[in-house]
Amino acid sequence: MNERIGEVSLNHFGTEMKIVKYVDSGNIDVQFLDDNCYIYHNATYSNFKSGCIKNPYDKSVFGVGYIGVGKYQTRINGVNTMYYNTWCDMLRRCYHEGVKEKFSAYFGICTVCNRWLNLQDFGEWFQANRYDCNERLHIDKDILYPGNKVYSPDTCLLVPQRINMLFLNKPNKRGLPNGIEVIKSGKYSVVYSGEKLGIYNTLNDAYCVYAEAKKNAIIRIANKYCKIIPNKLYRALLEYEVRINIDKNYVA
Repeated sequence: MNERIGEVSLNHFGTEMKIVKYVDSGNIDVQFLDDNCYIYHNATYSNFKSGCIKNPYDKSVFGVGYIGVGKYQTRINGVNTMYYNTWCDMLRRCYHEGVKEKFSAYFGICTVCNRWLNLQDFGEWFQANRYDCNERLHIDKDILYPGNKVYSPDTCLLVPQRINMLFLNKPNKRGLPNGIEVIKSGKYSVVYSGEKLGIYNTLNDAYCVYAEAKKNAIIRIANKYCKIIPNKLYRALLEYEVRINIDKNYVA
């Protein structure tokens, strides 16, 4: 039924597609009418009519990310790939309306560079930079550039989970950095990693004590992992500056 060649329909994401080859109802080629002009081979006519044909360039992941065309897959042997899970988690924090309360320091504030909206580009970077550390690798955007708000190959590192935990800012509504509270006297108490570090007259004095404790903890863990992590990460940890202005909870 060659008269079906040229027929146009929409897939579930609203992308126009056109039949460019028709062998029979179980074997057609469909071209998507977007900037990429991707051709999907061996589709069925029923899937074409129902809009079930997937375009790898549709922004199917949280409205911004797309799978693209290449060797990097979402699943292998029924199991999500590590780079795909990391990619999805990154996009979720920045763009998923459903978790904006949980990730309030990310949603609407942080972004992902255009290259990394394509799983193929992110997967290539991830596989080139991954290493064995016997724990989960997290993507970090702040260690190299404290306060950075853009996920990109130039600003990010893969970091073992234990190291990553040192840089997490637990949300609070006090307007104060983590580890610091105002007590009844109006002075500031400092706690780091469960250890009480004293009471101080000013926020600046209190934060200096907190920053020193955190910096020492970072140096200790950097030295513990020095034979496991890449030198770029090791050097960044040693040079990291703990500053009050990059604490996500601090309100000046």
